[in-house]
Amino acid sequence: MAEALPPDDGTIGPYRIVDTRTRRRAGIAYLLMAGFAAWIVLQAGVDAMWLTAVGPVLALAGYEFAGAWRMPVGDMRAIEIAGESTSFGVGHGSATLGYRGVLARPVWQVLVFSDAPTPDRQALVTVDAISGEVTGRYEEAVETP
Repeated sequence: MAEALPPDDGTIGPYRIVDTRTRRRAGIAYLLMAGFAAWIVLQAGVDAMWLTAVGPVLALAGYEFAGAWRMPVGDMRAIEIAGESTSFGVGHGSATLGYRGVLARPVWQVLVFSDAPTPDRQALVTVDAISGEVTGRYEEAVETP
């Protein structure tokens, strides 16, 4: 019995890729909290030592701003870059977004298959979402059952 595909009735709509630039909003919120805390300490007339509590909040704001990467390479472009970097012609592929390092630099993890009727090769390619550079590639033959 052959597998039946679901009907194409248009129920699957457009999708949205999370943009790391939204971390700026968190950074702004941390800056506002740090400013408010500093204002409270200064208005209360307590020991200035209490201002040291503002430091960690400012550090969090800096971390959020440093990790707010702009991603010029989208998922479709990452699949194209991955296809160009493989030793075989690419038939189809898919991309997922991952993060690397302390500052969560965005990286596309692209899985591509050969363009044969029954794919005989596959590759996993990682593409930097900021520069478009291929940061890793692994190719292998697809075993047929």
